[in-house]
Amino acid sequence: MNWTALAPARRNFIKWIDILQPTFKNRNIQCSLWNSCENLEVVDSKNFSNSLKCISTTDSIHENIKQICLIPLTILIIAINVCVLLVIAVNKKFHNTTYMLIAALGFADLCVGFVSIGTLVTRASEKTLDLCLVRIGFTIAACIDSLLVLMLIAIDRYIAVFKGLRYIQIVKRERVIFGIILVSIISIAVGFLPLMGWRVSTYNKYCSFLYVVPANYIIVLFSSCVFIPITAMFVIYGRLYKNAQIHIKRIESIENITQPRLSNGQLRISARTAKSLKTLTVVFGCVLLTWMPFLITSIAQIICEDKTCFLKDIVGTHLLILGFSNSFLNPVIYALGTKDFRETFVHTCFGRFPCFNQRPSRSRSNIYPVLSRTRL
Repeated sequence: MNWTALAPARRNFIKWIDILQPTFKNRNIQCSLWNSCENLEVVDSKNFSNSLKCISTTDSIHENIKQICLIPLTILIIAINVCVLLVIAVNKKFHNTTYMLIAALGFADLCVGFVSIGTLVTRASEKTLDLCLVRIGFTIAACIDSLLVLMLIAIDRYIAVFKGLRYIQIVKRERVIFGIILVSIISIAVGFLPLMGWRVSTYNKYCSFLYVVPANYIIVLFSSCVFIPITAMFVIYGRLYKNAQIHIKRIESIENITQPRLSNGQLRISARTAKSLKTLTVVFGCVLLTWMPFLITSIAQIICEDKTCFLKDIVGTHLLILGFSNSFLNPVIYALGTKDFRETFVHTCFGRFPCFNQRPSRSRSNIYPVLSRTRL
């Protein structure tokens, strides 16, 4: 890839990396604190600085840490998403368009849990590149599907707040199903592009994201299927956040003018609106916290090419685990964050235990009680 225009910035970044990564050179071999000598291979000894090729192994410290962390995380992801899907399926009050999107998100996150099992079983050591790209394809498809469904949920909430009177006419069951199917098709198509030919030319029997897919594919993937939904969520939740702030100021002005006659209903509205600000912050903050380190580090690796091999190992292990954790946080925020759903969840999954045997309330179900289907 031609990075001529970014050459000065690239050189400065590489110098900064060299400061953080103490190295010593011995003719044609470069050793570092992050990669052992046998994990690096020189392609052309005459031009060492521009010919370093990254090679890693399945028994590296990064892979061992990934194996240890993925086991409990995978169990949690599968368990909580199965329970969420079960609660939605057996309770008719959740059979609406909003919870159809929550179910789609739960299924996508459940798929992330299943591909985590594949990662644990294979230890990133598939024998052929095709087998490797099958697992990588399912992983990319599941993660992209989860992000795109999060974008659909944001759009649904935007319509619910700003087009509340026309919500039923706009968000129809057929349109929601079409949207879910469309993002699933896009996710699968993009995820399996490497298997269909958009791949690297060599395979060293170490199946990790940055080792088996080319830089131009990563740029297209991030541009089309990651930055677009994240930007859309940023704009939508930003508007919802601003709208909630305006609503709080209106309530506070009413409190100052008519403090003696303030009703309990107005106090509840103010409290609910304030809670919406926290909810919106948590929702988008979790997406950024779990996925942005993965994206930024991947881009840094592309810019530096193979001069910073340790970034490849970090992206495929530690930061991948951080991204997978979003599939555990999603059901906690989007499903269990609602009081009605939380009570139904506890009663359905743990109702046989006396300490949990409490009937859920009959309050109106909504993914965000603070973001109702009327304009704030």
